[in-house]
Amino acid sequence: MNRRGFLWAVGATGLLLWMQGPAVVAAVPTKTAEKLLRQALQERRIVQFRYHGYSRRVEPHALGPVTESRLALLGWQVSGGSASELPPGWRTFRLVEIESLKLLRQIFTPRLDYHPETTKLKPIEVEVSAKP
Repeated sequence: MNRRGFLWAVGATGLLLWMQGPAVVAAVPTKTAEKLLRQALQERRIVQFRYHGYSRRVEPHALGPVTESRLALLGWQVSGGSASELPPGWRTFRLVEIESLKLLRQIFTPRLDYHPETTKLKPIEVEVSAKP
């Protein structure tokens, strides 16, 4: 690769990181995580966090209580790891177990196979908005 190609590659990488990099990072007390996830749902933004030792990127679709009135996030895991099955796929994440939450700049389109009536969240407190 010549110098010009190298500089172009560095510039393109920098632009990509700027466009998709973290915009907001939370140490993730549950209330902070809830606030960031509500914002992500409203703005249709992808989130990144650690859950059960794996880094994950998720398109959030709904937030609500699951077991013992604990809040959980229903989302489409786009990438990252998982002990149960490889992404992509639907997952439910308990907020108290989310670590290093980042709200990314990247916007997503809600999944056509999202069916709120079939979730474990009862009731759903907030869902992904139709418009960003």
